[in-house]
Parts: sequence; C-alpha cells; structure tokens
Amino acid sequence: MPIRSPYIVALAALFAAAVTVPALADGPVSVTVNGAALNLNPSPTERAGRVFVPLRGVFESLGATVVYADGTINATRRGHTISLHIGSQQATVDGQSQTVDVAPFIIGASTYVPLRFISQALGASVNYDGTNNLVAINTHEGGNAPPNPGPPMNPNPNANPPANDSPVTLGSVLPRRDATIQGNHPTIQATFENGRVDPNSVRVVLDGRDVSSNAYISDHGVTYTPPSLPAGRHDVRVFGKDSAGASFDHRWSFTSGGS
Repeated sequence: MPIRSPYIVALAALFAAAVTVPALADGPVSVTVNGAALNLNPSPTERAGRVFVPLRGVFESLGATVVYADGTINATRRGHTISLHIGSQQATVDGQSQTVDVAPFIIGASTYVPLRFISQALGASVNYDGTNNLVAINTHEGGNAPPNPGPPMNPNPNANPPANDSPVTLGSVLPRRDATIQGNHPTIQATFENGRVDPNSVRVVLDGRDVSSNAYISDHGVTYTPPSLPAGRHDVRVFGKDSAGASFDHRWSFTSGGS
C-alpha cells in the first residue's frame, strides 16, 4: 500500500546540493536550509561522487507531497512532477523522460535520492562547500523570507549603525573565522543565535560592498555565494536589528586561495 507523506515546500531546495562533488572531505555532510541546520537521521551519504539524502527525512523537514510505492518515488511541488525509480537512472520530469546521473537506492529501511538531479528538475539555490563538507540550501520561496529587497537600514555599508545592544550573535559561520580556503566561489553563511531577528533590517556586507540584494536573508540566518572572489583576505559584516528593535553588528574574516 502506498505510503503517503504530506510534505510540501522546497523539494528542490534540498535536492540541489550535489553540485558535482569530486570528492567529499572526511567526516559527515552537514545540511542547512535557509541558514538553519537540518538534522537528518540517517545522515546524508555519498555514492559515485554525488550527495544523497534520505527521502523521508528531507521531505518531513521541508514539507512536500510524495508518494512512494513499489520502488517508485513520485514527488509533486508547485505544478512540477518528478518520478524516480529505485535502482534506475530513468526518470520523468513534467512528463518528459530524463536520465539521472546516479540512481536512487535503499540502505536498510531508508530510501536515498540524488540531490543534483532534483535540483535541476525543480530549480533550487544550493551550494556545496567541500572545505567544510556543507550543503547550503536556499528555498527563496514558500513560507520562507525572500532575498531582502528593501532599502538598507544604513545606506552606507561602511558606516557604523547604532550601538550593538542586541543579544543576537552569529553561529555556524562559514567560511570559519580566520580560515584559509581553496577556491574563489565560497558559500558565505551565518546563523542567528540568542534572539529573534527582523530579517527586513539585516544587511550583508562583503569587503565593504553591500551584497544584501543578492543574499538570502531570513530570521534564521544569511547565505551569500559570490560569483567569484580574488585571492586574499576578505571581510564579512552582518548587521541589523532584532525583533525588539535592538541593533547588532558582527564581523569576521577569512582568506581565499583563489581558483
């Protein structure tokens, strides 16, 4: 009998992450959705250079409409339909036949699905940080806050905002503080801790340039992936207000090794 799991939101969000991972770093893969850590049990796994996630854990966390029966996975999201088959590289997306790089598979009682294929089929903003073994996912839609289009709280990104009197701090900062990373296309990310943030007030500044309009900002955290960065040291600044109107202003730096 089909097992129906009422999950709907950003199926695409979590499935975009297998961005051609040539080789995963040692240790488990971490996943964040809109800046918030996603706890998957069982955890993500790697096969043939691709990241896979457990079907049930992903959909339960993001909310989607899924029917799984007799080895066939049928997923529906906002007018898009995808059909995958355990052990098969053949799939159907919106009625059109397509080929999956690596077929879905089962380990124990868990069904694993490939992230990259789903992302291409449904569209998602997902980045893979191989240095930190992190899959950073942004939905940009549904019930989550969209990229912040409003005017900056402070028009000059280099000017000092009001006193830092909010208890809000930054956690899970990536790249890590004072880290040296390889590549010029890092995922810049931080989560908000110790308070609730007003996402419409938050600004993200990279090397003195306000990049808020291209960042994903929610009350959980911020994520920004620059098109490229020159080799050298880079400074990140995140500031705004919490739900009580108190200001926070936090910074960190990292070094990029270039491409």
